Amino acid sequence: MVAAIDGRRFAQARRGPQPRIDPVSSNGDPGQTLAPAALPAGDWLAPVDGHRVWWCEGGDPAGLPVLIVHGGPGGASRLEPTRWFDGLPLRWIAIDQRGCGRSEPPGRTDGNDLGALLDDMERLRRHLGLRRWAVAGGSWGARVALAYAARWPEVLHGLLLRSPFLGTAAETRRYIAPWRPWLGAEGQAWLGEPAATAVAALYQAEPGLLHIGAMQADERIARAWSAFDDAQSAPGGVAASGARCDPAALPAATPQLMASWRVHAHYAAASWGAAAAGAAGVPALNSGVPVSVVWGAADATCDPAVAQALAAALPGALSNEVPEAGHRMSDPRLAPALRAAARDWALRCRGIG
Repeated sequence: MVAAIDGRRFAQARRGPQPRIDPVSSNGDPGQTLAPAALPAGDWLAPVDGHRVWWCEGGDPAGLPVLIVHGGPGGASRLEPTRWFDGLPLRWIAIDQRGCGRSEPPGRTDGNDLGALLDDMERLRRHLGLRRWAVAGGSWGARVALAYAARWPEVLHGLLLRSPFLGTAAETRRYIAPWRPWLGAEGQAWLGEPAATAVAALYQAEPGLLHIGAMQADERIARAWSAFDDAQSAPGGVAASGARCDPAALPAATPQLMASWRVHAHYAAASWGAAAAGAAGVPALNSGVPVSVVWGAADATCDPAVAQALAAALPGALSNEVPEAGHRMSDPRLAPALRAAARDWALRCRGIG
C-alpha cells in the first residue's frame, strides 16, 4: 500500500575475523561503557541467487531491534550509525546488501535488484525470529527502507531516514550536474571523452557511449566517480568548493572500489530499482509509527527538497533540516543532529520517549 507524492515537489553461515572495509567514496555518553571500535565479525544468510548476504548485530540482546540499512548503492555497513544508540536498551542489526561490503561475492550484479534486497531484509527478520523491528536507512538506504516499509508495514516499529534519496530523474540530474566542471580540462583529458560522456549519460538514464559492462570494468571511471562523489558529499558540493579532478590524487582502484562501482553503476542503469514493488511513493504507515527525517540543508548529493516533501508526506514525521550541513554522516554539523534525532526516535519507538 503506497501513497503517491506529487513529483513536482521533488523538482529538485560462517564466522571469522572481520575484514577491513575501506571507504570508497560514501561517542558514547559520559560514564557509559565504550562501544566496540569495529563492527562484529557477523555471519551470513543462507545463499540465494548466488549471493551470501552478511549481517551482524550488537547492543542490548533484549532491546528493541533496529535494522540499519547502508547507503550506496555499493556502500557497506559502517560503525557510525550503531554509535548513535550507545547506552540505549536497543539491539541494532546491520546488513550488507548484495554484492556490497562483506557480502559475497563482492560486486556481483546478477540476481541483484531492489526487490531482492527487500527479500533479504525480510529473510533476516524471520531468521532472527523477530515479530517486528524498526528500520533506519540513509541516502540510498533510505530508499531501500521506504520500499521495505511499503511491502511490510505491519512489521515496522518505526522508520528513521537520513538524507533520503528516492531515485527520481530530477535527483540524479541534480547530483551529476557538476560532473563536467569537476572534471575540468585535465580530468577530461585523463579520462577520455567517451567515458566522460558515458558517466553523465548513465545518471540521466540515457544510452551512454560505452556499454554498461565496459563502464563497470573501467578503473579510471571508478576512480574518478569515487572522487567526484566524495566532493559532492561536502557542504554545497562541487559548486561550493570549486573542487576539480586531480588525476594524481585519485583513489586507487582497489577490489573494494571496483566492487562498489560495479554495483552502483548497475543500479544507476536500472533507474535505482524503479520497477520494484513499493519503490514509488510513500508507504502508508499507521500514524502511531514513529518516523524521523534528518538531512543537511547544503546536501549536494541528495536533494533537501526531497527530504522536505517526504517528511511532509509521512504521517506524524519529525523533521530536522540542519543548516549548512552536507551529505556526509561525519559532517560536524550533521553528526550531532543525527545522533540526537536517532536517540529520540529510538526512545519513541520503545514508547518511553
